[in-house]
Amino acid sequence: MWGKTLQFLPESSLREGLLPWVIGVMLFLCTLSLAGAFAIGQGLERWSNHLTANLSVQIVVKDAIERENQTQAALRLLNATPGVEKAEVLADSEIIALLSPWLGEMPIDNNLPIPTLIDVKLDESADRPDTKALSERLRAAAPGTQLDDHQAWMTQILELAAIIQILLWSVVFMVVMSTVAIVIFGCRAGLATHHESIEIMHLMGAEDKMIAKAFDARYLIHGLKGGLLGVILAATTLWVLSRMAERLGQGLISASLPDLSYLSWLFILPIAAAIITMLTARITVRKALLELM
Repeated sequence: MWGKTLQFLPESSLREGLLPWVIGVMLFLCTLSLAGAFAIGQGLERWSNHLTANLSVQIVVKDAIERENQTQAALRLLNATPGVEKAEVLADSEIIALLSPWLGEMPIDNNLPIPTLIDVKLDESADRPDTKALSERLRAAAPGTQLDDHQAWMTQILELAAIIQILLWSVVFMVVMSTVAIVIFGCRAGLATHHESIEIMHLMGAEDKMIAKAFDARYLIHGLKGGLLGVILAATTLWVLSRMAERLGQGLISASLPDLSYLSWLFILPIAAAIITMLTARITVRKALLELM
């Protein structure tokens, strides 16, 4: 594939160069940004799909008997509503479990007034009920009810996620462009360092493409080494974050972290880094050689 490659570049430069480390750092940042962009999209989609398939009805009435009457009235109305698959009252222990991340661990018999919470599961195969009309019917049947369809704040969260994704993709673009600029600078510096050797090779009859192949091979190895270093560091970081997220349980944070089973594309990045580095070096070196002629 490569044909005959001139070996006039000193081996010490390959072992001691800082370029692979710089590429590694750049690919580390690029990998984290890519993983974050994909994870936010996939995680929030799963999380929002779960929430949009459910409604919450809260009944806040001080009198226990009246609250129970309104609860039963709300349940009858909800279960008779087209598009509702099931409506059930959450136990006090489940409500306390939902509040515990904000209020800490609490005993069930702590005399804290706990509203009745009805979890409404929608039938995904049927048309979604009109939540505004449903809310009005609920308040007519049970004045103490409050219907929450999660849409208002979910819209804000999804808009924020879209902005974050745009920023992360911008970071990926800037990192790639910075890496290309660094490779160009390295090639220019290498050409200046080996200027005399290149002139001698020209006098011996070497063509520009033969000289350029030496730089191609050199920078291909630089890109591959740096790519492997960056991906290994990024994969380790993602693994640590994933283990930490498991301790948080299910929620927005854990949903927004990457699923390691879907990160097999990480292994493509070192090859991509090597190819980009090599092509950048090839274009830079051939252009510079033309200027020398």
